[in-house]
Amino acid sequence: MDYFRVTYCLEAPQEKIETVAEAVLLEQTTETPRSVGLRYPFVRHHMMGQIERLEPISNGHYELVLSLPVRGVESDPAQFLNVLFGNSSLHSHISLEDFDLPGAMAGFLPGPTFGINGIRDMVGVTGRPLTCSALKPIGLSTSEIAHLFRELAYAGIDIIKDDHYLADQSFAPFGERVRACLEVAEQVYANSGHRVLYVPNLSGSPDTIRRQAETAQALGVRAVMIAPMLTGLPTLHELCRTELTVPVIAHPSFSGSNNIRPSTLFGKLFRLFGADAVIFANYGGRFSYAADVCAEIATRLRADWMHVKPAFPVPAGGMDAARASELVHFFGVDSILLVGGSLLEAGEHLREKTKRFVEEVHAAAMMLQKNG
Repeated sequence: MDYFRVTYCLEAPQEKIETVAEAVLLEQTTETPRSVGLRYPFVRHHMMGQIERLEPISNGHYELVLSLPVRGVESDPAQFLNVLFGNSSLHSHISLEDFDLPGAMAGFLPGPTFGINGIRDMVGVTGRPLTCSALKPIGLSTSEIAHLFRELAYAGIDIIKDDHYLADQSFAPFGERVRACLEVAEQVYANSGHRVLYVPNLSGSPDTIRRQAETAQALGVRAVMIAPMLTGLPTLHELCRTELTVPVIAHPSFSGSNNIRPSTLFGKLFRLFGADAVIFANYGGRFSYAADVCAEIATRLRADWMHVKPAFPVPAGGMDAARASELVHFFGVDSILLVGGSLLEAGEHLREKTKRFVEEVHAAAMMLQKNG
């Protein structure tokens, strides 16, 4: 019988912790009192799961490790999430910390199609972090977006993505916006030899996203962005397996509405469901993640793990372009540094400031490699 292990953090008084742990086990398996599950032979022998470890951590917090039956999942990505952290996610005193998968589950969640090496091959860059910026604010017309794209591209940015608030709005319709950005990208390449990667945002219902993916790829897009917690992780999985032939950058929007350890959500789940690069809120920006949390996310995205290709960490969220050297040394060469507002503040000097940012990233990477 194959099981997969899941680690939770529980907050409870010592005298109640065993009761709480048992409740989590039942919640993630039979969702009945134990006596009910034990009435049925198949359920009793194959579906009950078990507590492997329950240990104190500190200050009323405990680590709980459960073995949960693979048979409860079969090959359903949504059911995997349900068994992993379904009803238990509704409790504020329970958080999902980690999980390990057996070989029996390796086939149906293959992870990134391209990964770090695939994206590097696409942009033709090795030995340094990739630079990235975003098209914003929301409300720009297609022509204004194209102008902004042109300035960033001529400054040498490797990847220019839609802001996650850009969808299929009337002021910059999806198809029109994609055509305009791709045209500018071709002009920049013809004039300068710099090949920039444009990444449109896919947003909407599953059917809408499929149509957008079809349109984007038909027009020549070489990568796309999706917010998995808005669209659904199973939607991301299905798109990667059946619709998309280009890399996917995952955006973290709506990911703060859960009790999941950030490195598990971004570093393992997003990667496992098919993201080739994952955006997350960086330390020192406008969000509250600490440096060690960001380092753990990046480490998990790039770590050797089963059959799953490594994915690019993409730190973002109020990043100051002046921190270029610091961020290169912190995240290393296998990263994508996403800076938006800090560059856009330059106004008419956007191209010059962006060019300085790109040059500082290049110089810091060379220094990092020189120093080993």
